[in-house]
Amino acid sequence: MRLPTPPGAVRRFWTRHPHLADGLVAAIYIVPMALTLVLNLRGDDPAPLADVSLNAGIMLLLAAALFVRRRMPRLVLVLTWIGLFTFADYGEVHLIAQLLALYAVAVYSDVRSAWSGFGASVMLAGLAAWLTDDPAEIHWLTVASQVVIMLLAATLVGVNMGNSKRYVASLLDLAAQLTRERDQQAQLSRISERARIAGEMHDVVAHSLSVMVALADGAHAIAPKDVERSRAAMLDVAATGRRSMSEMRRLLGVLEVDTDKAPRAPQPGIDQLADLVGSFRSTGLPVVLERSGREPSNASVQLTVFRLIQESLTNVLRYADTPTRVIVSLICSPGAAQVTISDNGREPAVASVRGVGRGLIGMQERVAIYGGTLEAAPGVHDGWRVHATLNFEDEQ
Repeated sequence: MRLPTPPGAVRRFWTRHPHLADGLVAAIYIVPMALTLVLNLRGDDPAPLADVSLNAGIMLLLAAALFVRRRMPRLVLVLTWIGLFTFADYGEVHLIAQLLALYAVAVYSDVRSAWSGFGASVMLAGLAAWLTDDPAEIHWLTVASQVVIMLLAATLVGVNMGNSKRYVASLLDLAAQLTRERDQQAQLSRISERARIAGEMHDVVAHSLSVMVALADGAHAIAPKDVERSRAAMLDVAATGRRSMSEMRRLLGVLEVDTDKAPRAPQPGIDQLADLVGSFRSTGLPVVLERSGREPSNASVQLTVFRLIQESLTNVLRYADTPTRVIVSLICSPGAAQVTISDNGREPAVASVRGVGRGLIGMQERVAIYGGTLEAAPGVHDGWRVHATLNFEDEQ
């Protein structure tokens, strides 16, 4: 869609001061009209005072009407028709008001009203020229044809400007609607992804509680026989409880969606990365897995790493054009992990506008749980690169 030219400094000034613009339009009519009245009163053959007073009243009425032409353009056009049936000495000046009113109808009303007003103005102008025809002067048909040309010019200019204004208004409405729909879709994607994360985290918390219960029962059973082993078991219970509380605090800060209960299976972790990479290799994707450092034992962190790699490789499979190299890098350190997935199968100009939807939003939500960052952008040399960092308290 071809966009209109943005307004310049002059147009912005008149847009910010509509009343000043309305006053200027009224002055375009009232100044020459007032000069004509003064000249007719002080000339060698002054016009009758009654005629001057009548046209002065019409002048004030039409000047006030032109000042409010934005709000009532059709009514203003009807009022300007009064000026067509005045004496020949003033008809040309009153015609200025009608041209301005016809332009206003085309700009501030609609095209159909503009052309209807043009047709009515043409008929009334022809009738007025015929009624005021003076055999000693120019024939009324000549006068009427000149008036029609001026009316047509005002209508065409007004229709062109009005269509431009309505086109810009429709573009602004469309942009606002698309922005609302984008925000709503993003919100729905976030809600859905958070609900899915809540279902996955359920297993992590349930596992921790099961371990705590088993350790507590064991500690109670061996307490009379081996106090040291019982104390060690209770320390494990405390450590597991602290980890569970940390996970719950993250969940309460991010997730607030109630979801229907559904069957849940054990969630994958870092140990399943080799199988994941192998499944993508079976499709012909040349994936290389690089792992370094002591991998986190936190089940939820392992799940997040697995999902990040899974989503990134899925995007490579969908959007990359015959890549020859896909590298998955997992660098772990105490309390932190860095995940990088890069490929050489997408041009930066294409990659920057594709694959940035719900999948990216889901990855951002997962990384945000651990206070990390996510970057998805064209690679340094070619292809596409996803880099995520995670911060966590790992089990000892």
